[in-house]
Amino acid sequence: MVPVVLGALLVVIAVLNAPAPATAQNIGDVFRAVNPSVVVIRAKGRDVERAVGLTRFNETGSGVLISADGKIMTAAHVVHSMDQIDVEFLGGEKIPARVISSEPAADLSLLQLDRVPANAKVAVLGDSDTVRVGDQVIVVGAPYGLSHSRSSGWISVRWPANIGYRAMPLAEFL
Repeated sequence: MVPVVLGALLVVIAVLNAPAPATAQNIGDVFRAVNPSVVVIRAKGRDVERAVGLTRFNETGSGVLISADGKIMTAAHVVHSMDQIDVEFLGGEKIPARVISSEPAADLSLLQLDRVPANAKVAVLGDSDTVRVGDQVIVVGAPYGLSHSRSSGWISVRWPANIGYRAMPLAEFL
């Protein structure tokens, strides 16, 4: 009888000392909080082809403002080796940018804006090391030019660098 009462008392103490449960976040609220930090990137490049000569092409992608001094993080495949890069903020303001660092093996590039809009909002970055399989996530971006769109889902796998895709050996896949 004493062990049962002691066990019940320990459960009550554990419950009373347990941290309060986290409040669930509404996906729409999270989107509205993150969206002003997300930018659309429109880049122009050129390539020399033997049969055709000079070929011009465009890339469209997404990025995120990560610092108040105008640094934008984006995918390297969108901006690497491009001649012209324009960053479009929510509301349509377009600002020229240039690549200051690029790592195609991780598909990451860092851009520097020529200037930062007055109403620009810097994103609060999280720690991807804490993300677990089964966690719910949202993605805000501009796939195929569909600016400021939102998708949601769950983390289905975590692959460390040099496992998932040989062309990008430094990229971790979530």
